[in-house]
Amino acid sequence: MGAVPRRLKRIEVYCPEYETTATIRINDAHSSGTDHLEVDYRSPDHNHFTIAIPDDWTDQDLLDLIFLPPRDPGPHNWPAWEIPAYDFVTFRLFRFWKGEKKPDK
Repeated sequence: MGAVPRRLKRIEVYCPEYETTATIRINDAHSSGTDHLEVDYRSPDHNHFTIAIPDDWTDQDLLDLIFLPPRDPGPHNWPAWEIPAYDFVTFRLFRFWKGEKKPDK
């Protein structure tokens, strides 16, 4: 079937959780064969993050995730795109903000 075609390739945003700029790219040539969201931070404390993008995700799904409002600050104050990995221990994005359950694999 393959992934939904995406026009979004690179976006630069301010990441308030880490108080730095984040450059977000879509890696459609990842060695796993699955598109990945890759984030590089301009920060000495946070440098690189990557996570798999489900095949059915559109550019709008990615933009919804990237521009989710920050959560209340606390000990687990991660940017939205890191929440699946750190709150749910999964290596694939899912629409947690819409009540979607984490993927099994």
